[in-house]
Formats: sequence, C-alpha cells, structure tokens
Amino acid sequence: MSNKTSLWTKIFILLMLANAFSFFAFDILLPTLPLFLSNQNGFSTSQIGLIIGSFTFSAVFIRFFTEIFTNRFGKKKVLVTSILICLVSTLGYYIANSFFLALSLRIFHGIGLGLSITILTTLAAEIIPNERRGEGIGMIGNGTTIALAISPFVGMWLIESYNPIILFITAGASVLLFLVCVSFISFPESQRSENEKEQALLQPLIDSSVMIPSFLILLMGVCMGGVMSFMALFAKELNIEGVAWFYFINTISAFLIRFISGKTFDRIGPVWVIIPSSISMIIGFVLLYQSTTLYGLLSAACLYGMGQGALFPALQAWVLNNTTPDRYLKVSSMFYNALDIGIGGGSAILGLIAAKSNYSSIYLVSAFIMLAFLIVYSSSLLSNKRKAMTAL
Repeated sequence: MSNKTSLWTKIFILLMLANAFSFFAFDILLPTLPLFLSNQNGFSTSQIGLIIGSFTFSAVFIRFFTEIFTNRFGKKKVLVTSILICLVSTLGYYIANSFFLALSLRIFHGIGLGLSITILTTLAAEIIPNERRGEGIGMIGNGTTIALAISPFVGMWLIESYNPIILFITAGASVLLFLVCVSFISFPESQRSENEKEQALLQPLIDSSVMIPSFLILLMGVCMGGVMSFMALFAKELNIEGVAWFYFINTISAFLIRFISGKTFDRIGPVWVIIPSSISMIIGFVLLYQSTTLYGLLSAACLYGMGQGALFPALQAWVLNNTTPDRYLKVSSMFYNALDIGIGGGSAILGLIAAKSNYSSIYLVSAFIMLAFLIVYSSSLLSNKRKAMTAL
C-alpha cells in the first residue's frame, strides 16, 4: 500500500476550479475589452492603453497590503470581498461610457484580482502536502492554462456574434462560479496572537530567501510579455495566417508537461525541471526569431509552451519551499508582483525594440534574456554548493 499523501482532496479540486474560473473571467476580456472600449465608446488608443495598463499597477500596489487585510479581517472575508470587487468591475465595464469610469473600474479590478489570486495561492500552499508541492502547484496552474486556451476564442466569438452585454454577463458568471467554489472551502485561519501578527507586519516586505526565484520570474515575465503582446503582430508582419494555432499548441504543451514536471520537481529536485525548461524556452525563442512559416511558429510554440508550462509552477513551488508558512502571503505577493512587473515592463521594452527594428527581433532578445535566466540560476546553484562545502 502506498504511503503517499493524498493530493486530490475536495479542497484541492475546489481550488483548481476556483483558479480556472477566476482566470477565465479575466482572460476572456484580454482581447475583447480594448475592442469594446474602442468600438462602443470611441476611446483613443492612448486612453485604452492607460486603462488596460492601470490594472497591473493597482494589482502590484494592493499586494503589499494583503497580509494587513487578512490579519485584520481573515483570509476568507478578504477573498470573498475581493471576488465581489471583481464581479462589480467586470459587469461595470458595460456601462463605462466615460474614460474616468472605465479607468476606475480597471483599477478596482486590479485590486480585486491582485488580492484574490494571492490569497488563493497561499491557501494552496497551506493545503498541498509539502512532498507533492511541485505536482500540486502545477495541477492548479492547469486551470489557468485551460482558461487561457479557450477564453480568447469564446470572448471574440461573443463580441462578434452578440450584444456586448452577453460577453460581460459570461465573464460575470465565471466570477460567480469562482465565488461559489470559494464558499465551500474551509480556511485554516492563522492561530497567531495579535502581538505575533503585528511583529509579522514589521518584517521586511522583501524576503531575501526568495530573491533569486522572484528575479527569475521577473526575467521570464519580460519574455512572456513579448509573446502575449506581439505574437499576432509578428505573424501579420510575416503574412502568416492561423496564428491562433500558436496559442493552442502553446497551451496544450504547457498543460501536458505539468503532468511530468511537477512529479519530477518533487522526486528529484527543481534543477531537473528549471534547467531543461529554460533551455526549451531559449530554443523556442530562437525558432520564433527564424520563423517564416506557420509550421515554424507551431514548432516554437511547442518548445516555448513546454518550457513556460514547467517553469512557472516550479519557480512558484521553489518560492514556497524556501520560506515558512507564516510568510506565504508575503512571498506570494513578492512573486506575483515580480511576474506582473516583468510582463508589463517587457511589453513596453520589447515594444520599443520592435519599433526600432522588427517584431522578430524581440524574440531574439527574449532568447538572450532566458540565457541570462539560465546563467543566474546556475550561478545560484554553484554559490549554494560552495556555501554547503564551506559549512562542512
């Protein structure tokens, strides 16, 4: 009989579903909200860019206060409130007929999702057995992968075929399902005294023990920003049709690799996931840079998808393994802030590079960024090995 701790509990399945519904509601608006704001309200490109970009800044900002809110009101109350903020914001976009209202709703949406995803990740870290953390984080992340795979297609179909209100009702329904899943989850609230909670808040926001993985996810986020923001324009530049297949192959590859990478992480360690995955992403970006046909894009999508799909949960599990349970909220906030800053900054920096050169050049730059990722990680391994030998 196996002594392996059970992973597929009721709470774990509810967490996976909650994560999927939360990201479906968000991702369905990624390609459609800019179209709606332009077509229905006549907002300029600069106004739309400011509205969409404000989400990242509010999400990053609010995460610094997550532990303050949860210590004061409890994780479940804060999570439910943040989900309701997401619901009001999502439905409110339909009546956002002024720039100020649309901007305000997007800022509040960032606050809601920034809080909810951070708390959800912390809860996952608390209920997943330590010896199966890599596998568990990967499986929960597959909810995000599935949502990202289908939501753009569903969103574009709804906005092109029906009144836009159907799009926002669909997104709102997904937020409600997120809330329903959360309502059935029992939250292990902190048993710390008020004095211990106050002392925890005085600890630094930057945890040195997770600086390396947070920096690595920032580098990876820069590259992800280039893929998310410019792939369609890159394909247009090359006169390649069917770019939607790039996203499909990328998503399927990311989904499937997690059934292997998570177990590998838990059984033989992160190095056997992080190094091969970063190499896979490097090769994928080089193929993108050289691609001139759809088949080239799809080959790159497979390698990029496998690398990105394995790396993200591996880095997240590494962050959680490097700290204690009382720091889960803070290190999760640090991790997601690094990712969001990387994606937002990457979109801006790589966009400037594309403007000076062409879209293919940003993927060559991304390959070098992932090479830097590999060098930083390898250097940290060597440094830790030297420290261990010195301590003997």
